[in-house]
Amino acid sequence: MRVSERMKFDATENRVNQSRAFALDTQDQASSGRKLRSVSDDPSGTVRVYRNRTKLENINQFRRTNDYVEGFLGKTEDSLRSISESVMRAKELAVQQSNGVWDAGSRKTVSHEVQQLLEQVVQLGNSTYGDRFVFGGFQTSTPPVAGDGHYAGDDGLIYVQLDEDTFRPINIPGRRIFEISVRDHGSNGKDVPLLKIVQDFRKSLESNDVEGIFRSSSRLDGALTQLAEMTASLGARRAAVRDAAERLDNHEEFILKDNVNIEAADPVSTALDMKRAETALSYTLNASAKVLGPSLMEFLK
Repeated sequence: MRVSERMKFDATENRVNQSRAFALDTQDQASSGRKLRSVSDDPSGTVRVYRNRTKLENINQFRRTNDYVEGFLGKTEDSLRSISESVMRAKELAVQQSNGVWDAGSRKTVSHEVQQLLEQVVQLGNSTYGDRFVFGGFQTSTPPVAGDGHYAGDDGLIYVQLDEDTFRPINIPGRRIFEISVRDHGSNGKDVPLLKIVQDFRKSLESNDVEGIFRSSSRLDGALTQLAEMTASLGARRAAVRDAAERLDNHEEFILKDNVNIEAADPVSTALDMKRAETALSYTLNASAKVLGPSLMEFLK
């Protein structure tokens, strides 16, 4: 087969174009710091990058949710601790006033402080985080505790997703606080709501009923025990939120490293590729000159 001048020229042009394209591609990779610049560079890697970006968006959403949950639980825990402190103060007064050294006048004076404690507990029971009442169960838009101590919320548990695998309740329904189970006479007694305990204590002080004051002291002690248990459960939930946040951070770090491995160009490899591209282009140009040179001279003759 006869090799024409046109065929030699086309072959030489292709080699030069290929070497130049490789050199330009290597230069672009070095300047951008990315080895994945289009789908054709690495189709499977591109799919992984898109999936990872979706996962990162989900992580950011989970992180915003966790921030809200942390705030909600923090507000709930602060309110519950304040309720416990009010009940603790009422307990201290009950122990004090059950002593026979106090007279009716002193007890009536103390009843005013107990009334203030009662109002404070009602106010704390209607605590809000943002525009939501924290103790209302699913009834988060209306105050769950009436002034007379009646609980108007429900028993709903609000679950949120903290990460891809974890759902946790973030609230304590107020019924477990304001309709707390305290029995007067062991298993044969009846449940007494928290605010009724405080109200009965105040009435016993006003009427100078020593037996009623002593009974209130026992009830308040039982209420404090259950309030402590609920406060501990809130601490466990906050710990779960922090654990979920730590898992999100670790997962995010893993995904970012994976994306870097797929997308980022290695500086050492890129420098070597640039040197190879420069050498290849130089050799190609020199070889092309030798191949085409004699033919052109023959043509000029």
